Amino acid sequence: MFLPLPGMANCIPPWQVQFACHIPARDARAEFCRLADPADHPGLKEAYYSYAAGTNPAELYFQTDSIWFSTKDTDIDHPFDLTMALGYARGDYIYAFVVTEDSRTPGGIREAEVRVYGSAEAFTSETRHTELVRLHCDPATILADRDSIRP
Repeated sequence: MFLPLPGMANCIPPWQVQFACHIPARDARAEFCRLADPADHPGLKEAYYSYAAGTNPAELYFQTDSIWFSTKDTDIDHPFDLTMALGYARGDYIYAFVVTEDSRTPGGIREAEVRVYGSAEAFTSETRHTELVRLHCDPATILADRDSIRP
């Protein structure tokens, strides 16, 4: 089921929302769902990703135990921002959400994107703009478990 409303996500318990947002340019919803404690659920993968356009069933859904982290998009000279990315691996591809926090704002995620990288190397390298796809999230619809995405 697709819920296009701000602040709504469809993660199936026991998975919980790690990140979700509405992508206006595609009238789509991306959701990154993760187990709070994978040891409590030994038969399940640690995380899953789903992407659905409009009210259609998910066009992409996969589960993974391979989660990657990157801060390569952080501008170290910017006094207020920290940009972090978490990626879920599917084969050679990394499906990632990238959030930029503004330390001046409580709850501080100013903007977010969903990106697709063609390899772990493209995701983890220090070279920017290596993604194959970049989709901008509607800031009003961003749901993020900030505790699980910080370095």
